Order: sequence, then structure tokens, then C-alpha cells
Amino acid sequence: MTSLERSADGGTPPPLRLEMRSIGKAFGPVVVLDDVGLSCAAGEVHAICGENGAGKSTLMKVLGGVYTPERGEILIDGKVVRFAHPAEAREAGIGIIHQELSLLPYRSVAENIFVGREPNRSGVIDRAALRAQTLEILARVGSSIDPDVECARLSVAEQQVVEIAKALSLNARILVLDEPTAPLDSVESAKLFKLIDELRRKGVALLYISHRMAEVFDIADRITVLKDGRRMAVLPAAEADVDTVVRFMVGRDVSDFYPPRAQTLPGEPVIVLEQAGNEELDGVDLTIRAGEIVGVAGLESSGKIALARAIFGDLPFTRGTVRFADGRGAPRSPREATRRGIGYLPDDRKRDGLGLRQSLRDNAALTLRAMAGAFMSPTRQARSHAHIDALLLRVDVRAASFDLPVEALSGGNQQKVVIARWLALKPRLWVVCEPTRGIDVVAKAAVYRILRDYANAGGAVLMVSSDVTEVIGLSDRICVMAAGRLVAQLAADASEETVIAHALQSHRTLGEPEAMQ
Repeated sequence: MTSLERSADGGTPPPLRLEMRSIGKAFGPVVVLDDVGLSCAAGEVHAICGENGAGKSTLMKVLGGVYTPERGEILIDGKVVRFAHPAEAREAGIGIIHQELSLLPYRSVAENIFVGREPNRSGVIDRAALRAQTLEILARVGSSIDPDVECARLSVAEQQVVEIAKALSLNARILVLDEPTAPLDSVESAKLFKLIDELRRKGVALLYISHRMAEVFDIADRITVLKDGRRMAVLPAAEADVDTVVRFMVGRDVSDFYPPRAQTLPGEPVIVLEQAGNEELDGVDLTIRAGEIVGVAGLESSGKIALARAIFGDLPFTRGTVRFADGRGAPRSPREATRRGIGYLPDDRKRDGLGLRQSLRDNAALTLRAMAGAFMSPTRQARSHAHIDALLLRVDVRAASFDLPVEALSGGNQQKVVIARWLALKPRLWVVCEPTRGIDVVAKAAVYRILRDYANAGGAVLMVSSDVTEVIGLSDRICVMAAGRLVAQLAADASEETVIAHALQSHRTLGEPEAMQ
């Protein structure tokens, strides 16, 4: 029985903090929300699931006062409200923590939490009062972050805590968390879940948007599923399962979510690292062979992204031995790495992987054309529109036109555009970081198939991911990083508990990496 059916003492259910009734929203002739309803009680965690483009973000923008709906109404604590501006939604107690955090990096934690609302005395900011109020609000979320530290020096997990504290300082009674664990590892995610549970106990109504099904079932009381702008189902989390939710999301079963591993042994080494290191890495021994996917897990500061960047020449190795398949050593720059057959999928596609205002076609052809000789046509042969369009179709990019700016696409389609760019170059080694961050379950399955097909065709893949389940599900071998060192190499069937246990070694003296188990 869920929290909505009765209270803990068996009495009446908790009051509905939020109701969204028959919400309708269109942009021109395109209907993006069609008669959508949603409710959330005080102390409830209500998950919202759906493919990219299902209407989740639009619904939250209606709630947050960014968009005005053409139809329907919003009630907070039983009273109808109308928002003409996001500031009005904030004043009504609605806080939205976006996937892309919006803190001012070179301002302190205190200045970020109370930006524009700093306590003052005779027109001068009262620093002592600002610090005291910040400590009070951080204590409410169980955090000991220094109020005076710059936000740029915080981890992503700590920045999320600051965003939540900022929302609570505005007396948020309804809190929207949009893909909050996308940039977090499993340990940081567990800390966030403890904070969510504390907010639940304090009566905050929480709307939780995530593509990670396991965590949805771990923390949600109810699940609303959206598809093509319509509400398909509202399910008690305790009575549903992943297959049911996915079936409502996509209208069919998604079978073979992780494609089967290769049945043949891997081929020759593509890259060999021996005691390789730089300012962030130390003593890394690793061999990646043709035809295999090597997954890399670890905490946020473990060095897993530094390893990927070093192999791609963006943070070059400065010691140890590196041998690539072409007989040469470590690349000294990304351009050199690309020319030598190393591809790189960045962990932040919007920041490092896409020209958001450029077309899909131009984004997919970007690296191929950049590597062309000075006297080569940028739009002929492999760089032609026809060839690029064929690549985009091959990875199933869904768009009305490949001339559209890539910023108009869903996260899953954006990721496929970056993937198409590297498939065009046919690299021997493909370093992929967070390949499914912020994309829906169907797009994830498509990305997994692309990576497995690439490995089956003889390519080598180094996959870095914060999602331990993903690492286990897709990899042929699992490496665990901690404190800049490779602390374990595990078989593909290692348990999630084993991977996390090795990742936590960063707080003690590290010995030699364990052999594959």
C-alpha cells in the first residue's frame, strides 16, 4: 500500500500538495501535451518516466512558469494558481533542479544560495549573517559544505546539494529533480537518495525524472508514464516492474536490452599501457584488444575520465610505456589521436561534442571534414551529404530534417549524431565516456547495439561509465579505477557489490591491481 492510500498510522492519506489537471500545450500545429494530469502528495516521491520527447520537460516547464498551458489548471494545496513567470512559480514554493546545474562557478556557496537575496545592513551585504543563514540551510539538508568555498571547487554531487539548499531557502514545498544522478557515481547517488528520503520525511513533494529504471523503483512511491505528450499510466511503484513501465513508454517490449557478448576470443592488442601515468594517473597497466568492450568504473574523482582523456591525447601520458597498434607511442593531442585511429565520445555531449546551432548533418561530418586535406572538397566522397545522411539513418537518428539545428533534438538523438561522426572515421579504438547519460531506455538499447556491433566488427572499445549496471551489462571485461590507479580487473559477470567495493579503495593505500577474477 502506497503513501497515498493511507498515512503511516493507518489514517487518512497525506494531502495532495500538487495537482496538474488536463494540461494541454502546443507549439503551432504540434501538440506536445495532450490532457496530461499529474499529482503529488506531501512526502511523496512521484517518478515521471518516458522516452526523450515524451513531454516530461515541457510538463515541468509548465509547472515552473516557463510555459503557459493552453488548457488545464494547476493547484497547489488545493488552490488554483497561474504563473506568468518562473519567479511566480518559485514564490509559490516550486523548486526545479535541472540536469544542467546553473550555479555561478566563481561565487561562494553562500552567494549562490542567496544570490539576489543577500542579507544586508545599510545597503552592504552582511557577511556574517549570510554565512550563518547558509550554515542553517545546509544543516537542513545534512551537509557540511563550507559556505565560503567557490562552487567551481565542488564535486557535481556537492553542487547538486547546493542547488537543493538554494531551492529550500526559497521555501520550496514542491521539488523537481531532473535526471539528478546522471553525472553521479553509485556512492554519490546513494548520498542523494538519503537526502531525498530526508526531504520526504519533512513533507516535501518530490517529482523525480530519470531514465534509470532501477533507481526509480528504489525511491518512488508512484510512477507516471508519458508517451507522445499523453499520460499512458499511473502505477504504484511497489506493484509495477521495469517491463511494464517500458511497455507503456514505447508501446512494446524492449527485448535483449544488452546485446549478447562476443562468442569469439578478442584479437590482437590495439593499445598496451605499462605503468602509464601523468598528473592525474599513476602506474596504469592495461591492454585493450580488437573485438572487445572494456568497461571502466570508479567514483567521480577516481581517474576514469582522466584515463580516457590521456588515451585520446587530451591529457597526455608523461611517463610509462604506451604502445598503439600503429607501432607508435601515446598521442600528444586529440588531432594526432584522431589521425591515428582513436575516436572519442565525450562525457558531456553539449559542452564538448556538439555545435548546438549547427545542423545534424554538419555535426555528424564535423571531424571527418576537419581531418580532410587542404585541397579536398569538404562535401565530396565520404564527406558528401548522401554519405553523412546514410550514417545518420544507420544509427537511427529521428528528425524531420537533417538540416535542423542539433539543439532541437532529444538527448538520445543528439548522442546518436556524435556516434555517427565517429563511425564515419572508422577508428581502431573508440573511447566512449558516459555513452547513455541522460537518454531514454530505447535510445540506450540502440547505443548498446551500436557499440557491440562495432566491437563484433573488430573494433576495440574502452567504455567509461558512472552506471555500474551498464558497465556490467555491456562489458567483456571490467576495470575499476580509484585515486588515479587501476585497482582491479574483473570478469564480465562481476557483481555490482564487487565493483563498488573496489572503487571505494581510494581512501586507503593502494596495492597492485587484482588479477581478473
